[in-house]
Amino acid sequence: MEFRTRVIAGFAVLAVIAVLAVAVQIMAESLCMTDDETPLPIISSQMTFTRSDFLYGPAEYRPYAHPLSLNTLTGDPDGQWYLMYVMLNETPQGGNPFLFKVQSVAVDYEFTDLAGTAAVSVYGARPFGGAAWTNRQDGYGSCGYFVPGTADVGEDMPWTVPLKAGNPATVRLSNTHGLGPDEIPTGTVTFWFEKDGSGLDALHITTDPAQRKGGVTRDAPQAGRFYLTHTGGSAVGSVYLLIAVDRPQPDTFSLKLTTQYAEVA
Repeated sequence: MEFRTRVIAGFAVLAVIAVLAVAVQIMAESLCMTDDETPLPIISSQMTFTRSDFLYGPAEYRPYAHPLSLNTLTGDPDGQWYLMYVMLNETPQGGNPFLFKVQSVAVDYEFTDLAGTAAVSVYGARPFGGAAWTNRQDGYGSCGYFVPGTADVGEDMPWTVPLKAGNPATVRLSNTHGLGPDEIPTGTVTFWFEKDGSGLDALHITTDPAQRKGGVTRDAPQAGRFYLTHTGGSAVGSVYLLIAVDRPQPDTFSLKLTTQYAEVA
């Protein structure tokens, strides 16, 4: 009888410890999230960009702990890209369902007079700074989104500047002066990755929000929709799109983005 009592008491202690651990996790994550970092209940954000919004290039890579080649999935080892970074109002959420609704961000896009190929990547930053995330582009769990264009190549874009290699990487945003009804408070963002291999398996691009890990879309239409999803355990403070094109764009180029929340089934 005494042994049985000890076993029951032991299980009771373990149960109490487990409950306390969950409570501490919820409390800690709640303290790290302010109202400003909780997804806003807005309907959508609309933005339109022109060729002058490509601020960097020509470049062969995008920022990470080590430079990630933008040519990996295009079959052109010598491709040169022009880049723009766009901050979104909405942030995908995953992780602890006790703290926030699991949701994705739907991105509707429309290219006009796109020359060459456009490649889309996603970056995210934690609340109050810290290590960043981006989509994995090689191996198991890789995802990416590529849109081929049909327009004639434009003239050189001499205002672009080389993208400085390094970790962390600080980049200028192309939509500093307005995002729907809001203004972005800063014109730059810094992405820092702790080490090679980290920050590659939390944010994803997918054509189906139920497939949260996404995949590689190589031949997307010039107008359509994709989703940004989050499968990490930490809250996302802000999310950014990197739009890269491998040719100088004509004067008539434009890109319209409309973003909104979409719940994950």
